[in-house]
Amino acid sequence: MKHLRIFSVVIATLSFALPVIADDATAASPSQPAPASAADATATPADEPEASFFDSTTVTALGREEDVFQVSTPVTVIQELEIARRQPDNAADLLRDEPGVDVNGVGVNQARPVIRGQRGLRILFLEDGLRMNNARRQTDFGELSALVDVDDIASVEVVRGPMSVLYGSDAIGGVLNLVTKPAFAPGGRNFGVDADLRYGSAGDLVRGHAGVRGQQGRSRFSLSGSYRDAADYESAAGHYGDIHLADKATVLDSGVRDDSLFGVFTLDLNDQQALTLKHRRYHAGVTGFGLVDPALLGGEEDFQIRITYPFQNFDRTTLAYAASGFDTFLLDSLDAQIYLQNNRRELANDIAINIGPIFPGAPNSSVESQTLNSTDLESLGFRAQAVKVIADKQIFTWGMEGFRDDSRNTDHSVTTTHIRFPFPPFEVTDVNEDNVANAPNAKNSSYGLFLQDEVPVGDRLKIVAGARWQKVETRAQSTPGWDISGLDFSDDNLVGAVNVLFQATESLNLLGSWGTSFRAPNIIERLFNGVTPEGSGYQILNPDLTSENGKNIDLGFKYRRQNAWMEAVWFRTDLSDGIIQDFLAPQEIAALPADVQQAIAASGAQFVVQQRNADQLRFEGIEVALGYRSPWNFAVGGNYTHLTGKSTGQAAVPVDDQYNDKANAYFRFEPTGGRWWAEYNVRHNSSVDITLEPGEPAPAVGTDLPAFTVHGLAGGLILFQKGSQEHSLTLGIENLTDELYAEFSNVSFFRPEPGRHYTASYRVKF
Repeated sequence: MKHLRIFSVVIATLSFALPVIADDATAASPSQPAPASAADATATPADEPEASFFDSTTVTALGREEDVFQVSTPVTVIQELEIARRQPDNAADLLRDEPGVDVNGVGVNQARPVIRGQRGLRILFLEDGLRMNNARRQTDFGELSALVDVDDIASVEVVRGPMSVLYGSDAIGGVLNLVTKPAFAPGGRNFGVDADLRYGSAGDLVRGHAGVRGQQGRSRFSLSGSYRDAADYESAAGHYGDIHLADKATVLDSGVRDDSLFGVFTLDLNDQQALTLKHRRYHAGVTGFGLVDPALLGGEEDFQIRITYPFQNFDRTTLAYAASGFDTFLLDSLDAQIYLQNNRRELANDIAINIGPIFPGAPNSSVESQTLNSTDLESLGFRAQAVKVIADKQIFTWGMEGFRDDSRNTDHSVTTTHIRFPFPPFEVTDVNEDNVANAPNAKNSSYGLFLQDEVPVGDRLKIVAGARWQKVETRAQSTPGWDISGLDFSDDNLVGAVNVLFQATESLNLLGSWGTSFRAPNIIERLFNGVTPEGSGYQILNPDLTSENGKNIDLGFKYRRQNAWMEAVWFRTDLSDGIIQDFLAPQEIAALPADVQQAIAASGAQFVVQQRNADQLRFEGIEVALGYRSPWNFAVGGNYTHLTGKSTGQAAVPVDDQYNDKANAYFRFEPTGGRWWAEYNVRHNSSVDITLEPGEPAPAVGTDLPAFTVHGLAGGLILFQKGSQEHSLTLGIENLTDELYAEFSNVSFFRPEPGRHYTASYRVKF
């Protein structure tokens, strides 16, 4: 319980320090302060606490809007103004400086969230409370947050920890919910327009966005669109572990050309009922996994792989009904949504392998492989949630949710083998084509029921308890070249959670939570059979894979006063039957059927893997965050995260590619009135050892993830403001010291971040 002792010391130390730095205050909350205009003090009734500079609300943690300070679940909320100031390429970019979260992937299109060391399919990605995850992504690669344009987002909400009670499968590690802007005209006017033009020196990014909003009578609408063109960016030069770059290196396939369109129409049926129709379209051209020329990394050139995504098209149409004032036995309010979406995408692998001489004295032989996967995934889903308030205090939430993913895919591969001799015929070339899909067509469906009760006990204690039952089924469909018998899957799970919040003082809330969660294996994890998307391995299908199950504990507190706030949480998440990519030993490979061994040999794969249920994975850590706003218009704050991930079973190794210690800090100056602001920020990741499983090749960086520190400067200015018209300019310098580094999840397959680069955004609204 070493971390609990550390946590106790942190609480004791800061409980003495905080009253000193904020003895003129009273409230609490988000990752960065609100604008100065929101902090200007106004008189409040004596029986109400004075508003805090750090106030924020969440709709994700409880399924309804609530003050973050009054929620026992650890949640990060990044609001619209802060999103605009940070100039992110996508929503996941906003998480680099937040406690307990990280980013996987590179470039403006491919970044994905990591929460408490868990990534990919263990993170549930939502838009307005509706799932964006689907059953055709790799374990470590969840759906792209880039599908939702950052200029359409009103707030980014990250729940750190499992949320299976409210949101079902995949919410085992946490939830990223992007809450979009509603359809209304700015400032209560009948019509409004906004536009933004942005330039970024990393990859010479150019991005334009424009939107129009209006209202007439009981109807409201908004329509927005964006276009972006970014080339491949360059890293810094320098040392990073065992890697040395004498000059800047281009990170290939890190750029993209994409566009987005988002429309919302709302009709108020009466004062208590509304219908909303939304449509989102996203299209991305060629982009990729990210690649640095292996020759520049000082590693072997015998194996080269390039992973690209030729295109991705995404369309979603949602119809929502919101109503209140029912005052019946079962509900006071109802929110119901139904959606239909289509996701079409391609994945291409180009692999070149030098297999060496076939006998001493012979020239090197080689294998070249090109594969193309095309996926067409159609999803139909719904979510209905009702709320009943009992005796003006107890809040009872219940509902149902379901979806079906219909996945159809094709694979085409061409493998060319060049066998070379020092005598005639000198070279023999064999070309082999394969059109058998690496995974069968399948339908993945799920439906479930959930309920949650918020019960006040006296004036200071609130207990939130909930449960969910969910059924998940996968049915393999007829697919050329596949025998689909025995490949179906069915599972049901019952999960629950109890959260407790105790108000120790007006400024201090103590919190604790316990809950269970689950994640059902998807089509790729169970049924993929062939060369892995990373190209260097070969995956064997595992139809016997079962659901992961999690248990989570959180203990901590939230402290908030008018100009100060703090949050500290200790957590532990245990996953039983955790799904990992296990490396097969030579004797296991030798026991495979002969035809499978031949396919592995023909692919040139360096290792063989299979998705398996490990005995237990454990993630444990501490998250501490705080902020302070002075009377002299400057704000300071930061956060610290300590995280460990390991296996307590016999079949798996510790979870790698994650930091153990991460710290962030910022200093911001913003005069009263908010006409301009300036900020300095810094982030540090400490080094951590890599544990390799027998047979797993060491990465080019070496046997540890090297520490790095990155600095940034940012500022903004309102150039012109008159009536409803406003012109503003935002500037930023990122990686100020031009340091060579990579986010830890991008180190094994080394993909560095951009070197020093600049951003500028010019916004107009009226």
